[in-house]
Amino acid sequence: MKKSIHICFWFCSLLLISCANEMDDRAISFMDIKPYQSVPFTLFETTNNSLGITDILTNEYQNQFDSLKQTKPLDREKTYWFKVDLGGIDFEEQKWVIRTGEYALNNLYFEEEGSIAVSKSGVFDPVEKELELIVWRYHTIRQENLIQGNYVYLELRENYFPALIYDQQIAAIEESDFKSNSVINFVDDAEYNFRAVFFLGGIAFLLLYTFGIYFIYKDRLYLLYGAYLLFLLLYLGVKMYPAQSTVLFGGLPILNHAWNEVTQILLNYWYVRFVRRFLDAKNLYPIIDKAGKVIEWIILGFVTAVLISIFSDPLSTSLYAIVTTERLMMIAFAVVTNIYIVLNLKDRRGLYIVAGSTMLLTGSVTALIMGDIQYFMIGVVIEIFIFGMGLGILMKRREDERSALNKEMEKVKMRALQTQMNPHFIFNSLNSIRSYMIKNETKEASGYLSKFSRLIRQILEYSTEEFITLKEELQVLSLYVQIEQLRFRDEFGFIIEVDESINEEELIVPPLIVQPFLENAIWHGLMQKKGEKRIELSVKDSGKNLKVILRDNGIGRDEASRGNDGKPKETRSMAIDLTTQRIEMLEVKGEAKEKVTIIDLYDDSRTPTGTEVRLEIPKIKRKAK
Repeated sequence: MKKSIHICFWFCSLLLISCANEMDDRAISFMDIKPYQSVPFTLFETTNNSLGITDILTNEYQNQFDSLKQTKPLDREKTYWFKVDLGGIDFEEQKWVIRTGEYALNNLYFEEEGSIAVSKSGVFDPVEKELELIVWRYHTIRQENLIQGNYVYLELRENYFPALIYDQQIAAIEESDFKSNSVINFVDDAEYNFRAVFFLGGIAFLLLYTFGIYFIYKDRLYLLYGAYLLFLLLYLGVKMYPAQSTVLFGGLPILNHAWNEVTQILLNYWYVRFVRRFLDAKNLYPIIDKAGKVIEWIILGFVTAVLISIFSDPLSTSLYAIVTTERLMMIAFAVVTNIYIVLNLKDRRGLYIVAGSTMLLTGSVTALIMGDIQYFMIGVVIEIFIFGMGLGILMKRREDERSALNKEMEKVKMRALQTQMNPHFIFNSLNSIRSYMIKNETKEASGYLSKFSRLIRQILEYSTEEFITLKEELQVLSLYVQIEQLRFRDEFGFIIEVDESINEEELIVPPLIVQPFLENAIWHGLMQKKGEKRIELSVKDSGKNLKVILRDNGIGRDEASRGNDGKPKETRSMAIDLTTQRIEMLEVKGEAKEKVTIIDLYDDSRTPTGTEVRLEIPKIKRKAK
């Protein structure tokens, strides 16, 4: 219930921002609000991170406290103890707020009922104060909590973000003034909050639009870009609004740290996958494709390392080393990739990647140097705009390819309907091409269609001929098998052997005389078989005849003839019957006596091992022109 109230408070605050944006110092001048005041302190820094407040209060360590001579950078390996002198503050029986900045370890030690107590406001400590919804962490103290009537002790350590130790490090303010100041500062940030909401809303809209395109076109490119946008939204949605992390992870802030680092790293993972797909790197930039795959696995390794570091020892400096290494790796990968693309540019897609990634990289590096995430936002906006243009052009190109393929399919279909080819093969092949197109495998569809068109053209050409050469017959059979291999996406072996004594260009045969038997062997013999699949076609000289032997290692005729219920069903192949009749017509002419023999093959245990078809075709020589 409490978390629900926090969420409602947060969204109501966002709604009020637009109304309060014009509020400035003059509008609130009537309010008597006192500012923060710096308080004096002495400092003791140590690499012994196991020291406790009991140790610090001993004379041994009290004598080591000294004033700060000059501003100095914080050392991630050290713990900093501040002896804060609050004796000059007039508490007037009110609570006062102590602010130090954000640190991984932020403990304030004070006196309570005669013993030393601690207030914890580090980034890994649970949130307990309502105002931490809109401001950074802080401590509260009363006059009676002062140690020796004057002091409190602060223990600070930061293992991740760069920080400075300076003379105005510790600030104090009366609690009521702190609340007023916090609300005023929150309102003053209205312009930033509005930009952030607009920015994140734009990403969310683009994310939904991208996923919508994916469900329409089934192209993984849009799925990968959608995943990239999703993790960008998950990362920035919390990173840009600390209050969001307080609402989501206030009870267990370590999850907030894990969320920030993991979403940021996985953002790079999906970015690399999208870039590889967008570039068609596998075909156009194989080196980038291979390098990208390696980078993806390394990124997943970084995710694992980050999670182990956070949950095993949140205050360890190893997290900073891991994240910094990952960032440097991604910067190096982006720079090298861009240079390689420019030097080996294949098409315009590469320019979009170079321009978009350069803008994103510039924004990221600038944000790191300046410590302002708004530079990253600017880089992301420009990158999204550039990639959006690239995706739009790519979509238009693929629509044109689909349109051209559809037109070509209609032409092929008209040609095919004029042939005597098995109509099941024709329409099943067209459906297979359409399947490639639906899955946006346009290159495969184009290759399939090209071979299919060539086969149909040859069939159309041969359909007007009574005989074709044996060489032409074998070529068209080979092309037919290639199409069937593409169609079923499961290559099977196909071997053609012709006796050396046979002149393939001199002998002629009826066109497509073997094709129905070859189709039957593929469809009914091999497609239901598991394991190695092969077909052997041999042509032998048998005196006055050509002996054509077609052998497959399929499941056999008996098994192929069974229905789903396992019972035999009577079926006859019309194409095979027509082929047999064609051979019988040759017999009627008296040119030769030929026959069709089908033999079931078994092993020693009577297990079917395939089928063999033998054709006896008269040996006819081509007439000289």
